[in-house]
Amino acid sequence: MTADLYRARHAVPWDRVAKVTHCVDCLPGSCPMNAFVKDGVVVREESSGNIPPVEPGVPDMNPLLCQKGLAWSRQLRSPDRLLHPMRRIGPRGSGEWETIGWEEAFDEVAEAMLDAICQSGPEAIVQECTPRSECWFRRCVSVRRSARPAST
Repeated sequence: MTADLYRARHAVPWDRVAKVTHCVDCLPGSCPMNAFVKDGVVVREESSGNIPPVEPGVPDMNPLLCQKGLAWSRQLRSPDRLLHPMRRIGPRGSGEWETIGWEEAFDEVAEAMLDAICQSGPEAIVQECTPRSECWFRRCVSVRRSARPAST
């Protein structure tokens, strides 16, 4: 990025600065950010750099922020953002998709997950979670395991 482009991008006026975070499921995660808001829309973000030292001798983690976290506000307004579930209707890579309803999408995903579990065991499904997060998938699987009829 050239210096002029950088300056132009950061010269956008804003109404207020909000403290935000995006990636709660990554480690070290929950990167603190300043969101610069104009008319209710995030116009830019930057690391707030307020992570306290872990202990003496450990390098400073500020500013803590990755490209994934920094891209969130741009993804909100991206024309490529998916707003509805889609099902592929053509060969892989063909770009042929159809919009489906949420219930249908949930049913298809649940059926595929149950098929994988029944065929290969619960190890066939992996949900990446951080040690700090309460993993929704672990809760779902534990409920599902307790509801599964005993093998005969």
